[in-house]
Amino acid sequence: MASKYITSGQWDQIETSSCPRKLGLCSFESLLPIGRIGPGERHAHRDQRLLTIYWGIQFALGALFPLAFWRVGADNFPAAVLLIVLLTFIFITDLRAFVIPNWGSLGGIGLGMGLAMLETPGLPSLQQALLGGFCGFFLIYGINVLYHLWRGRDGMGFGDVKLMAMLGVWLGPFSLLPILFAASAVGVVFGCGMSLIAGKYHSLGLEKVPFGCFLSIMGVAWLLLFCS
Repeated sequence: MASKYITSGQWDQIETSSCPRKLGLCSFESLLPIGRIGPGERHAHRDQRLLTIYWGIQFALGALFPLAFWRVGADNFPAAVLLIVLLTFIFITDLRAFVIPNWGSLGGIGLGMGLAMLETPGLPSLQQALLGGFCGFFLIYGINVLYHLWRGRDGMGFGDVKLMAMLGVWLGPFSLLPILFAASAVGVVFGCGMSLIAGKYHSLGLEKVPFGCFLSIMGVAWLLLFCS
């Protein structure tokens, strides 16, 4: 199947947190591009190569699944795999198109709530999942409101709000502040580092990485470190 790219005209038509189906960014091809990456694959917006990043994600997943099995145990492993796959989908789509699709965030919230109702091992109780979802939503939403009052513009997209709500459902309310602080710190370090070496690694397409990518990484880190 031929790769689809976003032209400058199409880019303006994408709404924040929407799922641009017409551009092929909502399909399962965006979830795991294993074996489907051609040598000409390029960044959706800047026309830069992301082949190295994709292969890195594939090797990382190959290490994450056995690590998750070792850390969370056999009973909690199915839920851990579902969360890792969801966050990988969100990471790749947000990296490619600066969009967190509702299929990933709202779908993840619904799936997490359903599994919590079934008392699935590895997930918070239904009460904790509800509390985590509300706390995650209003935490980022409140920060964004304050930032808007201060600077007159939004600091984060609404997709980040829904992603934090999803993380709260799957990981519980106590995970939210550590994940947010860690993602912010890593984002600052990453931004400073890329500013220092700007122009040296343009082929990786890493000049700008959306915040949802860092939230996804820290969500997986919390799962592996504190959900055993």
